[in-house]
Amino acid sequence: MKSASNRIKIMWIFIALSLAGAAFLLFGIITQGSTWATSSRNAHLYLNGTLIGAGNITDADGNILCATKDGSRTFHEDSEVRSALLHVVGDNYGYIASSIQNQYRTNLSGYNSIMGVWELSNFEQGSEVNLSVKSAACKAAYEALGGRKGAVCVYNYKTGAVLVSVSTPTYDPQNIPEDIDDNDAYDGVYINRVNMGLYPPGSTFKVITAAAAIDSGKGETEKDFYCDGAYHTSYGDVKCMSEHGSLQMKEALAKSCNAAFAEIANDVGADALQKTAESFGYNQKVTLGKLGVYTSTIKAAKDDALELGWAGIGQSTTLVTPLLQTRIMGAIANGGVPVEPYLVQKVTSASGFVQETASAKEGKRALSEETAREVKSLLRNNFEVQYGDWYFKDGMNPCGKSGTAETDPDKTPHAWFTGFLDNEQYPYAFAVIVEEGGSGSEVALPVAAQVVGALVDSES
Repeated sequence: MKSASNRIKIMWIFIALSLAGAAFLLFGIITQGSTWATSSRNAHLYLNGTLIGAGNITDADGNILCATKDGSRTFHEDSEVRSALLHVVGDNYGYIASSIQNQYRTNLSGYNSIMGVWELSNFEQGSEVNLSVKSAACKAAYEALGGRKGAVCVYNYKTGAVLVSVSTPTYDPQNIPEDIDDNDAYDGVYINRVNMGLYPPGSTFKVITAAAAIDSGKGETEKDFYCDGAYHTSYGDVKCMSEHGSLQMKEALAKSCNAAFAEIANDVGADALQKTAESFGYNQKVTLGKLGVYTSTIKAAKDDALELGWAGIGQSTTLVTPLLQTRIMGAIANGGVPVEPYLVQKVTSASGFVQETASAKEGKRALSEETAREVKSLLRNNFEVQYGDWYFKDGMNPCGKSGTAETDPDKTPHAWFTGFLDNEQYPYAFAVIVEEGGSGSEVALPVAAQVVGALVDSES
């Protein structure tokens, strides 16, 4: 009797362990199944470490950017398109971590937790990922950068669709340079500067300082400022590029007067300046689907007029991504409400089932509609009196701000231009940075105009 009882206990222990093992396996499949299935050791998806068995990646117009053909992964036929979209599409080896091939590999493999990779086995391909980017416009951005390091981002501020995302330096994923790890020309080549590059915003930040000033109710827009070449504090001076004399905020923004905006920042105060910046997305999480986005940061100095002055003109410790710069311009253009950017428009399984689709999603309001209207007017005035509408086609109503961001005293400053078209037919917001490019209006603005022009032409 005792022997039978022991056998029953052993049987129940065995059953309990079996159930526990099954539960553990099920938990692993649910939480880690996609990782296991898309591992480089999976011969269905990889050959000699190269991703091959995956669905197509297409652009907004259905052009194939990447596909599996005859057992190998191939890219767009145009080498400049391949290079322009490297950081978006990715390569076959996972070097570009924040890319569609890497971050959407589960979708591309056709894997799901119920059917595994059945679709891949049945249809010999995974899901198709359709992107919002326009390959021809991205090629135009690549050409406009002309081999210089930098980034270009353009998105539709009504829908959130990212139309252009180009980061340089880059390379052709179908013909990887042999000296890529030894040549300084490829320094930082694996980083997508659009969403992961952090730069001082320079004078483009004066747009945020202006918004904070308008919201402050302190009459900053009507105040007279005087620039003798610097803003003077007991801690030191914020130097200006010129001696502008007497001017008001509207003219100060058009002429990008450091002295006036350093004073405005101190009038507004550190708390209000930082609050306005954070309402635009600084110190906040900004998303782009599954792709990584670095957080733009600001810490406006209190009780230090010099550092607060520098912060007010986009220097000090302030850092921003080109993606957030684009989103900020979009928020102003859209009446103070940002529409969240996206790159993936649709994911469709090999059997035709739509697994994911993008839609316009509004973010938290950054500015009141009235303040946004006033800031938009200031940015429009910049083109009317400073830059010139001739950069764009008639009727585009460009609005924007240039920036020259200092980094190292021994290096040429970065050239920025951020802006948007105040146009219902072409609701484009954009940001361009050319590393060590110098003048934003002379270097970055022409790049922005060329790229936006290519987009407008493609829609005409």
